[in-house]
Amino acid sequence: MIWTRGAILADDALVISARDRAFEHGLGLFETLRTWNGRPTLLPRHLDRLRRSAEALGIPLDLGALPTADDARSLLAADRRDGDAMLRITLTGGLSASEGSTLWMRSSPLPPTAVGGIRLGTIGPARQDPLAGHKSLNYWSYRLLQEQARAEGCDEGLLIDKAGCVLEGSRTNVFFVIRGGLTTPPCDGRIVPGIMRGLVVERARASGLDVGEAPLGLLDRRLDPEEVFLTNAVRGVIPVGRWGEAHFPAPGPTTARVREAVLHWLEAGGSP
Repeated sequence: MIWTRGAILADDALVISARDRAFEHGLGLFETLRTWNGRPTLLPRHLDRLRRSAEALGIPLDLGALPTADDARSLLAADRRDGDAMLRITLTGGLSASEGSTLWMRSSPLPPTAVGGIRLGTIGPARQDPLAGHKSLNYWSYRLLQEQARAEGCDEGLLIDKAGCVLEGSRTNVFFVIRGGLTTPPCDGRIVPGIMRGLVVERARASGLDVGEAPLGLLDRRLDPEEVFLTNAVRGVIPVGRWGEAHFPAPGPTTARVREAVLHWLEAGGSP
């Protein structure tokens, strides 16, 4: 089932014009999130990012067509989901910059949780992409990165720039624990400003951890982390057990502290 404009419909009941720019040019946006204790806690933050990207890219968006927490719960009930689940919101590019976009939401089961930390590879350099800072439907380069990482026996791959600085994963942001503090690549338009990334920065600082944003190269002497973890709106905080030939505790003490702080906030219902 899908939700659109206040109604629950069968998957094949949604009609989108063949002239929609999603088909013509791959233009559109999406957000993925999950529920925590049955609540879509981060929904307001995802909708705010969707709104900002739509405005920046010239995609029409009817704010009255955006789903609420009640809409998400209605969809999960219609899909007979027991427990928590994943939600995806999709916005097409529309017929023009002023009309004709379509927005819908669907649900699916949560992915399995990795046990013992994931294996991380490095792929690069990333090509310059003006859409890099948005959750665009033009997602093929990230999909290819994920497939290449899997082919090399890794769970996720990292993009680097021409200078060798780490950027992001195919569907994750990255954090390094260095001398007990967190360092993450800056949101400078070359990475997706992840919702979970922002929450981790917020909750880590609230718990007394030092958090910095800095471009770190693979040969940078500062890039000698005690721990590494990734963030994703569905999987949350993801410990990395291996990166290349380096092994890390998964989770290490700082990663576990961050994950606990974030999970407590999410499961308590958080705040917008």
